[in-house]
Amino acid sequence: MTFDDTGTVHGRDLRRLLDSDLPDPILVLVEGRVEVVAAADGQGEGLELITREEFLRRAGQTELTDAELEQHAAKLSAAVDNLGG
Repeated sequence: MTFDDTGTVHGRDLRRLLDSDLPDPILVLVEGRVEVVAAADGQGEGLELITREEFLRRAGQTELTDAELEQHAAKLSAAVDNLGG
């Protein structure tokens, strides 16, 4: 979970999404915290940011470095920031 920057997605959050053993994991924003939950559990659990399947499709690869994850995380964080107006 992200405790230092409310609503900010970090590379470690995406790594948790990729490494998750949950069925169909999704990254969600719940009360300012970034969490990984199972898709079935994520209904109404906050703002869905991205599914693992969608993230891998966008990334175009399955093996990502920490630096690449941080780049993708920055894009997701910017999208979240833009939702606020």
